[in-house]
Amino acid sequence: MDEFLQGWIDWLNAQPFQQTIRYTEWVVPTVQTIHIVAVAVVITAALVIALRGVELTGREWSLARWHQRFRSGTIAALWVLLATGLVMTLAEPERELLNWIFRAKMVMVIVTLIIAHFLSRRLEQAKPDRPAGGDVRAAAFLVLLCWIGIATAGRWIAYAG
Repeated sequence: MDEFLQGWIDWLNAQPFQQTIRYTEWVVPTVQTIHIVAVAVVITAALVIALRGVELTGREWSLARWHQRFRSGTIAALWVLLATGLVMTLAEPERELLNWIFRAKMVMVIVTLIIAHFLSRRLEQAKPDRPAGGDVRAAAFLVLLCWIGIATAGRWIAYAG
């Protein structure tokens, strides 16, 4: 697999847009900053929903109502994460694509998005004035743990792999 990816990496490294992204001093730090802010938005929403799910905070609203409150901001942040993640990968494709931690992070992202999608569907079907079931609360907490794992893996990409 690494040989296949190395061909793509060599091709990317030869592209003028990649050189611009990689060697313009302000691009990568700016994109990383935006990426971190978007991570904060996603984790904050997941934290509030998970804490509400275990009855530790936000009792004035149902879990479904909290979900409605954070849904559009979280979706926007996820699109920002995709865009900024692509730019960071283009800046240093070998550091990302050949790193086992990056690969594990991408698998965790896919799994988390699937779990979050099903959680979202359950919360959209829930009545706003009714408490969520135990499975929904557990899924909300699992999504939070997954996002924390993804953020941790993201930091470790630079130091290991």
